[in-house]
Amino acid sequence: MKIAVATNDNYTVAGHVGRCRAFLIYQTDGSNIQSKEVRENLFTHHGRKNGKVDEHHHNHGEGHGHSHENLIEGLKDCQVLIFNHGGWRLIEDMEAHNIKPILTNEKIAENAVLKYIKGELIISEENVCQGYNN
Repeated sequence: MKIAVATNDNYTVAGHVGRCRAFLIYQTDGSNIQSKEVRENLFTHHGRKNGKVDEHHHNHGEGHGHSHENLIEGLKDCQVLIFNHGGWRLIEDMEAHNIKPILTNEKIAENAVLKYIKGELIISEENVCQGYNN
């Protein structure tokens, strides 16, 4: 099983998936971590320019065709995505493509993965954003 964790520093769990710098991809055997890969976040609408997130033209407003196709494509080999908080659209899109979204307040990425595979990770459903306020 492959478990993706949103991160900004390759160590902790990041919040907003679309703005995270990378994804830690953990290969597990169901009880242990076998390997870890870092994938730079080049999949989201926020994009990257010179190592910085470009939010200039991104809009979640009415009429905006909000899609997570690039993110889904970038994580299509993963069965789980762990992150701190995110929008309901992201959650629905991940579930529709058989990627289980897990929201948690766990701080350390590797601890989150180990707790998840042991069935001990605390899921924080209250972290789901219902709207976009920027």
